[in-house]
Amino acid sequence: MMREYRSSKRQPNTRRRNVAAAMIAGGALAFLYYSFEPVAAEDNRPVNIASVDKTDLTGLPDSVIQSQIEPKLVPNPGETESVANSTSSKATELTNRYALLYMVSQLERGIEKLKEHDCYSVTFERLERIEGVLHDQQEIDLKVRHAPFSVYMKWRSGDKGRQLLFTEKENDGRMLVKLGGLKGRFLPTIKLDPKGSRAMAESRHSVAQAGIVNLARELILNRQKDLKLKQMPSCVITENVKFHKRPCTQVVVEYRSATDSPVYRRTITMIDEKLHIPVYVRNYTWPSEETVDVEEETLIECYCFKDLHLNEQLADVTWKKSNPRYRFR
Repeated sequence: MMREYRSSKRQPNTRRRNVAAAMIAGGALAFLYYSFEPVAAEDNRPVNIASVDKTDLTGLPDSVIQSQIEPKLVPNPGETESVANSTSSKATELTNRYALLYMVSQLERGIEKLKEHDCYSVTFERLERIEGVLHDQQEIDLKVRHAPFSVYMKWRSGDKGRQLLFTEKENDGRMLVKLGGLKGRFLPTIKLDPKGSRAMAESRHSVAQAGIVNLARELILNRQKDLKLKQMPSCVITENVKFHKRPCTQVVVEYRSATDSPVYRRTITMIDEKLHIPVYVRNYTWPSEETVDVEEETLIECYCFKDLHLNEQLADVTWKKSNPRYRFR
């Protein structure tokens, strides 16, 4: 059984105890009053961070320290939604900017990597809408030399057997065209201005813009323009998308209005993840009032590069009109 221990000293009487307690309480109140400046309950003045003694916060994470020091900003009723929308809009804008810059950096790497090789050969596929008419897809054997810039094409489909040769600063700056089939056997070689109306009647882009490097440069130029728009287009990146069994990064750019981009509404680009070069581009324009099938009727061009050979050494005669295999005359 527990015992209650009591002091052996004699206890003061009740009156003396009350007087002593009152004196102690009064002293404590006086100390508090003169030591601290009184603040009204509604006074929410921000704390001066520089004047705060942080010794008691030593060892705590920075996030905890800041939470103890910085005032909390709480939006007024009705402002919550606008603040959330503003934050979401800024986050989206930053995401689009990052994606556009990422695409530019990858393509720039690809250009440098490709130009380590003097020339290359590749299978080129193109599908284009010209003067409102979507032409049949063409498959072309393409050979390109970087300097001096030279292009040789031979059609596998379409006008099968057609050949085109363009060598910078040769043949008076003209491209040489030998038609395919029976026409090519009997008709002479045609010399055309690469930017003339006759040459451009069958292609959306000049032969001087042919090849992977020129395509990459055009894409970079377009993305740099996008970055300067007041409202940047949506830009979505998807990695590890297979294209002809090669891992690629897919980039989809969509514009908000024709004011931002008069020609292109949507563009899809595949960038080879190892070579950093564009291997596939598919572009859509804006629909008209008569448009029924938007995806089908607004497709204006699609380009594809496959079976790329970089280490193949191409002889100088490849870029010469006199090459006996071409039979230009």
